[in-house]
Amino acid sequence: MKNKNKTLKNIFYIFVVLVLITPSFVFKKFGKLDLEQIIFLFVSEGAGADLSIIYEYAAYAAYTLLWLGLALFVIFKITKRYHKKFKEHKHVVRIRNNKYVIKMKAFLRSPKFLRRTFSQVTIVMVVLALFLNHQFDVSGFIASSKDVTHIYEMNYVNPKDATIKFPKKKRNLIHIYVESMNTNFSSMELEEGVVNLIPNLQSLAEENVSFSNTDEFGGFKQLRGISWTVASLTAQTSGVPLNVPLKRNKYGTNGHFLPGINTLGEILKSNGYSNYFVMGSDGNFGGRQTYFETHGEYDIIDTKYLKEIGYIPEDYDVFWGMEDLKLFDVAKTSLLDVAAKDEPFNFSVLTVDSHYPKGYVDETCELPYENEYANAISCSDEKVIEFVRWIQAQDFYENTTIILSGDHNTMNDEFLKQSTIDTHTIFNTFINLPFDESNLRTEFREFSAMDMFPTTLSALGAEIEGNRLGLGVNMFSDKYTLIEQMSVQEINKEFGKNSKYYHDNFFTINGIDVEDIEKQNAE
Repeated sequence: MKNKNKTLKNIFYIFVVLVLITPSFVFKKFGKLDLEQIIFLFVSEGAGADLSIIYEYAAYAAYTLLWLGLALFVIFKITKRYHKKFKEHKHVVRIRNNKYVIKMKAFLRSPKFLRRTFSQVTIVMVVLALFLNHQFDVSGFIASSKDVTHIYEMNYVNPKDATIKFPKKKRNLIHIYVESMNTNFSSMELEEGVVNLIPNLQSLAEENVSFSNTDEFGGFKQLRGISWTVASLTAQTSGVPLNVPLKRNKYGTNGHFLPGINTLGEILKSNGYSNYFVMGSDGNFGGRQTYFETHGEYDIIDTKYLKEIGYIPEDYDVFWGMEDLKLFDVAKTSLLDVAAKDEPFNFSVLTVDSHYPKGYVDETCELPYENEYANAISCSDEKVIEFVRWIQAQDFYENTTIILSGDHNTMNDEFLKQSTIDTHTIFNTFINLPFDESNLRTEFREFSAMDMFPTTLSALGAEIEGNRLGLGVNMFSDKYTLIEQMSVQEINKEFGKNSKYYHDNFFTINGIDVEDIEKQNAE
């Protein structure tokens, strides 16, 4: 019985250590995440798609436990030799000339309630709860989610009800989502001095159309619920953030991902477009594959597919799956095949080399900086511009609009603090537009990823009645965006609240909750 209790205690101690190190692993791997982002990873399809993350955590935990165990062993060995003498030692305290003899053993003896296992476990669990609350603001998340917002009832424009007219000759769309691409990278204070890590992207923005929050190089703001890749992809193609529920409605796990929304892919599909998405990672991660396949019937070209066709080996695993050097090679080959079909296409590419924490640098990249992440961003800048120039040299370019946009702020907060530009904004550029660009209002604009949705359609020459879709506004129009009507702080506060409209309209099919449909089918 004694050995059993000892084993249980050891298991409990290991559990405590694992809980304590989990935040440091999460922040080290993904950056400083909000609780809703972490919940999303658990409630979405593909939470375990990248098994390397589980292996990394296991290795990180084993490494920590090993060093902790060695430290405790050394401490035990050092103190053991003095243990007997220490127990018998008598401590003398003098107070007002009166002598009191107290045995150290009795002095150090714990109060009776602390010796009770239940009390000890309770205290430890309370401390752990307070620790996790401090790390992830659990209480704040729960408190805000109990409030109700009506931001959707007041501002959401359902694309299903909107009148959208495409030109007779439809233009192709190539959208390059550049991982973690902040405009702040154009002015970074590094060991080498103040440097521009993205000169090519900045030049591209200045040569074409780019919306900025200032009269200089800038971009769009990050909002709550749009601060990670899947959330940003959703916002840029549907005009809504990802609302992470505390119960039910798992993203993609039942074959659905916001089944009630109407997206860019569906609009284009219904107008004769074919949709494609190329990514250098597992499409299942975060439910991305389910989202794009159920909203526009996209052909997904990811690492799973590339392993199936033999482009990369079955055991290939570089960074998040496959580096951008190979990604752009795949994208070029695929684009030539797609363009040969002589039908309008929507072709999306998601880069990965500039991902947190340090990015990835392949053998073709130069290493001009001491900072690894700076080199990764600089190399990404080179690779993206080379891909854009390649597209512009192709026959299909004449009738093709190219859009480049970042997905979210880099999660490498420490690196971002080294920018001389205080306001954090995300890159955007529109190339080869089908209309006059001279009179566009591009400076001092406040906007978000949601505004990319109607703006993308407009960039293809489509006319949108009212110039609003979802919670987004067509940036080529004279309409004010949601951020221009409200502040970022106000919107973030509303996005943190519970929305009946969001649940009843986006999580349902014909008004019926998808989980209720699953239950009916099971019966």
